[in-house]
Amino acid sequence: MTCSKHELELIQTKWGFYQYRPLPSDEALQAYYAEQYFQQGLGSYAVSYTDEEKAWFRLRSWLLHEKVRLLRNGKTGGRFLDVGCGEGWLLNEFFDQGYAVQGLDFSIEGIRKIHPHLLSSFQQGNVYEELVRILAKREVYDVVAIINVIEHVKFPDRLLADLRQVMDENSILLVFAPNDFSLLHAYLEQEKIISKKWWLRYPDHLSYFNKESMGNLLEDMGLAVQCVVGDHPIDLHLLCEHSNYVEDSSKGPGTHCYRMRWDNFLAGLDRNKLLSIYETLGSMGVGRNLAYYAMLKK
Repeated sequence: MTCSKHELELIQTKWGFYQYRPLPSDEALQAYYAEQYFQQGLGSYAVSYTDEEKAWFRLRSWLLHEKVRLLRNGKTGGRFLDVGCGEGWLLNEFFDQGYAVQGLDFSIEGIRKIHPHLLSSFQQGNVYEELVRILAKREVYDVVAIINVIEHVKFPDRLLADLRQVMDENSILLVFAPNDFSLLHAYLEQEKIISKKWWLRYPDHLSYFNKESMGNLLEDMGLAVQCVVGDHPIDLHLLCEHSNYVEDSSKGPGTHCYRMRWDNFLAGLDRNKLLSIYETLGSMGVGRNLAYYAMLKK
């Protein structure tokens, strides 16, 4: 799964997002996620979590579900599909909210360790092959989620085209992805506050989206974006030399801890107002990740 630096190239697609070339093989990607990602604590996944971290993961999942609930005019329940469900945090939130849930992922390790009670609603394997089986059954879901998935896949447009087929006019698609090559990133580079594009992570991330490019892609795939919601804008900490974790990686754990405690504290005061804050930031294209809520174009 390795490729020398001189062989790799970042190209800008017609939608505006950047993607690596050459793309890895399907076999190499499947092996990477099934055999390495969860077991070795790679990416945003860890071997174990503190109670504080677990509370933060549950909060993030609540915020994502709450916006879905509001877009559905307060309705909960129905059928929920989580493609690339990882450790099952969002799957569990929708399960608790009364949905019939179905999770797909390359690896079983994350969900087995964190949410073993959801194993009966989980299918391990190549998520694209599993999606083809779902399409063949002509199944339709009320809510479909891809959380930190689209940046990993080789052909984001094909994935979205498939997901459209499991939606009807009332379905909601939730796409959650890192906010890369953003206006903030451009400013940080322009002012020489950072010395490298730290967000580039081949072969983990193959594509890099921001608010504009993701909007272009979704629109072109026949999906109308209802709203964009941000999350904690941890990248803003790079504006201060005392919390610039790109130039000094030792500052990373403390900054992440601040992010969790900031979110957990404000949520303790009013979770709905915290969601409103992140809606405002998302509308400005600000947030380490952006959540896009989309429906089929009328």
